[in-house]
Amino acid sequence: MNKLNFIIFFFLFPFFTQAQKDTVNLTLKSAELLLFEQNFSLIAEKYNIDIAEAQIQQAKLFENPTISLEQNIYNRLNNKYFDVGKNGEAAIEIEQTIHLAGQRNKQIKLEKINKDIAQYQFEETLRILHGELNEIFIETYFLQKTIKIYDKEIISLENLLTGMKIQFQKGNISFLEISRLESMLLSLKKEKNEQENSLFLSQSKLNQLLNIAPQNILQLTLDENTLNQIDLSQLSYNTLKNMLSERSDIKTAYSSISASQANLKLQKSMAVPDFSVKGMYDRAGNFINNYFALGISISIPIFNRNQGNIKSARLNVHRANKEKEYIINKAESELFASYNQLNKAIELYQSINKNLEKNFDKLIIGTTENFKNKNISLLEFIDYYKSYKKSCLQFYETQKSVFLTMENLNTIVGKNIFTY
Repeated sequence: MNKLNFIIFFFLFPFFTQAQKDTVNLTLKSAELLLFEQNFSLIAEKYNIDIAEAQIQQAKLFENPTISLEQNIYNRLNNKYFDVGKNGEAAIEIEQTIHLAGQRNKQIKLEKINKDIAQYQFEETLRILHGELNEIFIETYFLQKTIKIYDKEIISLENLLTGMKIQFQKGNISFLEISRLESMLLSLKKEKNEQENSLFLSQSKLNQLLNIAPQNILQLTLDENTLNQIDLSQLSYNTLKNMLSERSDIKTAYSSISASQANLKLQKSMAVPDFSVKGMYDRAGNFINNYFALGISISIPIFNRNQGNIKSARLNVHRANKEKEYIINKAESELFASYNQLNKAIELYQSINKNLEKNFDKLIIGTTENFKNKNISLLEFIDYYKSYKKSCLQFYETQKSVFLTMENLNTIVGKNIFTY
């Protein structure tokens, strides 16, 4: 790259990178679809199902036969090396191992259960990622709304300061008022900057989950009217508790018990010795030429009767049962806590004036005009500004709390009980 090209590239590179930025509009449903289609963890987890299917195919295969060939190196009768003629010695043996006690069928059954477990583990990964996605989506959405509140106050305050500085130059306003408002503006910008840093981190997590290029800007949409339609009286705790049996990790726990039981049966069957059948042909090395024979072999279980593996498999059955009980108890405890948290969050939301956000712009304009007209003091003006902002942000926090507890309940049950 020559010097001229480098200079052109240096100055135009910011424009190229800026042009590559796109705004991606997302609803919660479209984000869920992207998660299913593009998330790397889910794509990787899908391969485990195919791997389990391949293990079933492997279990169905029979043992390969073993062929042994034998050729005499030196024939002392005719002084020939590697005599392959009719007077030379050669032997062939074919052996086939046959598993007894249904070992092959038991192995197939175990691998089929393992495939079910792989499917449930994929669903469990999806359940966890779905909950993580919705939580980050909601956090990001309300961070974007919060920053807009700061923008409105900052713009309003900057406009007010512009007019007041003109009045200050005319000697109509004291320097104390100007400096106090400038300090307030700086404080607002600092708070906004902290919120923007949180937004960058939250959006980065969202981009990573959805496999969206990090430079893309996400514009999120959430149906807030859903909050006015929630009625938990139509959804009892017992109804939700009965749904837990369909949760993927609980299904995995039950399948793990079945797998450990199937493995115990398999290990017991492997204590039965393998049986082999073989056919032999010996051309010139036996008591007659062209000797044919049929043989069988079986191992004698004197020392190794697979005792350790059987004991391990039996203990694994007990462990799987205890893990199942733990997972069910944990799910029920999580559900009980989440159900009550949602009740409390809905009660708080319903007690709040819903017009607070709508009136925010009017309140800022009214407060600013009253201050300009000297109807309120500087301290009252600052107090009103802070109070309105605080009330609006608390309203957002209350809304966010309801959405987050709804999504937490969805994740715990493993189904979209609440959709919007």
